[in-house]
Amino acid sequence: MESYTLFQLNEYIRRVIALNFREPLWIEAEIVQCRESKGNFYLELVEKDDTSDKVIAQATAAIWYKNYQFIKRKLGEVIYDLLKDGTAVRIKCRIDFNERYGFKLFIEDIDPNYTFGKVELNRQKIISELNDQGLVDVNSSLSIPNIIQNIAVISSSNAAGYKDFIKQLEGNSYGYKYNVTLYDSAVQGQKVETDTCNAINEIIAQKEHFDAAIIIRGGGSKLDLAAYDNYNIAKAIATSGIPFIVGIGHDIDNTVADLVSAVSVKTPTAVADYLIEKSLHFESKVEHLKTVIFQRLHVLIAKNLSDLGRINEQIILMSSNMIDINKAILQSLEQRLSQSIEKKLIHEQSNLDKYRIRIDGINPERILEQGYLYASKNGEILSNKEHFKIDDEVTLHLKDGRVESKIIKL
Repeated sequence: MESYTLFQLNEYIRRVIALNFREPLWIEAEIVQCRESKGNFYLELVEKDDTSDKVIAQATAAIWYKNYQFIKRKLGEVIYDLLKDGTAVRIKCRIDFNERYGFKLFIEDIDPNYTFGKVELNRQKIISELNDQGLVDVNSSLSIPNIIQNIAVISSSNAAGYKDFIKQLEGNSYGYKYNVTLYDSAVQGQKVETDTCNAINEIIAQKEHFDAAIIIRGGGSKLDLAAYDNYNIAKAIATSGIPFIVGIGHDIDNTVADLVSAVSVKTPTAVADYLIEKSLHFESKVEHLKTVIFQRLHVLIAKNLSDLGRINEQIILMSSNMIDINKAILQSLEQRLSQSIEKKLIHEQSNLDKYRIRIDGINPERILEQGYLYASKNGEILSNKEHFKIDDEVTLHLKDGRVESKIIKL
């Protein structure tokens, strides 16, 4: 049975490839790893199944220094966004097979439109799915407090955007104080989704302690910011039950996270300005209401003082009238009482005169003057016969004196 050496097999494969792939080809793949060494770039490329996300093809690729310089001059700074792990790319490759080193792709050009187009298509797909589920406007329907003071912030503690946010917030000229709790998260790369979703879940568990939650990330490339064009992050924001304020990137950037949040501003510094302006607006409203209240109080006090003055005058007038009326009533009563007393005195005087006459009529002294006498014993007048006993010593009262006597016979 005929056999071949490994070299012979590989040499045959090399000739087949060289014969059939004489010109470079454009291929589509995902970069899973990219590393640079001495100006050359070495990439691991894969293709995944659309439904299972399983790797169905894999190859290594390289960009030699000269080709890299050519691509960089053509694309400018965009090349840094493209040569990152997880980026979908369309690349122009020269196919090579070496008997010793095997199959390899040598990249000669990159189509940025493909990558950005894939990003945008993915973004639109996510937005469509969120719309179908009614999640786009859920967070924006939540009530935002007049003052946002207790804040949960999702960002990286080392990120310039977070530092700018804190500096702007703490340096406000109005002296407003804010309580910021940082949930440290990656703001670029493949960990953004996991870190951000975990942070949102932690915030949800403690949402009663916060007025609002914030996601901030400073400026970056379109592909860097595309990490926030993520369905899981958007859904977590929409269903969190706490209003989210998102400030990601530059003025022209608008991620899916911005779309589903209650408030979207352009930069981390703008988020701080929003919080400060909201506090200032509330303070201004309070000051305005205080002014209105004081004005109304002054008007009300002046009116009440006027009413009190008028009531006081009425009371004085009514009191004076009442005094005059009661004085006249008292005078009339006094006159009637005086007349009644005088009449009563006259009547009683008449009765006294009658009693005096009657008393005078029974006065013993009067009786004695008429020639009568009366007897007494031990100071008691003896008026009946049985009061007299033999040998009793009695006093006989006469007109002109007394006579002591003794009963010797009855």
